[in-house]
Amino acid sequence: MLVYLFRDASGSDSFAYSTDVTGRNIPPTTERTKWSFVAAMADRDIQEFEDVMPRLRQRGFYLFQR
Repeated sequence: MLVYLFRDASGSDSFAYSTDVTGRNIPPTTERTKWSFVAAMADRDIQEFEDVMPRLRQRGFYLFQR
């Protein structure tokens, strides 16, 4: 399955994985949040696969910070 990585372009350290290539299903983390596409990747290439995949399947997105 392809998973899409997005970054909050407002300058924060917020990131999100989404099953939607547009990222429209990712909720804003602040009122200035603007999600920008970073990359497409295979689900098996996600570092924290065991934690991320159940949430992606349930909600369609996974929020995290770096």
